[in-house]
Amino acid sequence: MRTAIGFVIAMVLAGSMVWAQSTAQIQGTVLDSTGSAVPGADVKATQTQTGAVRNVTSGADGTYVLSNLPIGPYRIEVSKQGFTTYVQTGITL
Repeated sequence: MRTAIGFVIAMVLAGSMVWAQSTAQIQGTVLDSTGSAVPGADVKATQTQTGAVRNVTSGADGTYVLSNLPIGPYRIEVSKQGFTTYVQTGITL
């Protein structure tokens, strides 16, 4: 009986690991040059293989989360009026 239960648990865990590896997330905090949070910044993630784009705006504390992103290479662009646009390439999820 113990063997059957162990097998079922292993299969459930293996299934959830496969699902977990099909998407990922990018999270961070937008800060200015003094280290202060930048609320309302536009954060754009572009999957460079497909051209798919996801956008989010940083919160009051400068934080943002882009969740459920398909696995692959990304380019991140952060912009806000009055600030220099920041671009990061070579991100692989």
